[in-house]
Amino acid sequence: MCSIKFKELEKVDNIKEVVKNLFDVELDVSGGWGYSEESALNIHSLTMPIEQFMNLFATLRANIEMNLTLDKDERYGGITLTLQKRESISRGIKAFTVATFKISAMNEGVYAGFIKEYKENYGEKEFDIAEHFKKRKDNTVVRVVDYWFYEDN
Repeated sequence: MCSIKFKELEKVDNIKEVVKNLFDVELDVSGGWGYSEESALNIHSLTMPIEQFMNLFATLRANIEMNLTLDKDERYGGITLTLQKRESISRGIKAFTVATFKISAMNEGVYAGFIKEYKENYGEKEFDIAEHFKKRKDNTVVRVVDYWFYEDN
């Protein structure tokens, strides 16, 4: 797993506006970035299935944490998420959903190098594709991260 610590995003006054400005995506939400019960993302309404929404939001947050807020040489690309589990947690009258995602990514510069190597050498006899993908795997960072959601009913 990943030993790199990514900074939690700072609390914002209007998360809906931040998401719209950064990604041009309209979400009917408020609250926090979903790091804990206290900073859960409050979902007011959905225009897509909840699983799709959770994946979208997790992808947006991961891209901010692992790319947009980092210096150029420290940024990650090829960020992919896989839902590992989803559970409901009741706290009094509130029911939270905690979605756990496995996130994989690679340093952007290293990733670009692997893409270039693949494009230039694919189909060549001397190109060891198995070794290429082993090196890619060895350079991939994997994190397992929880996201807290609360839906208005």
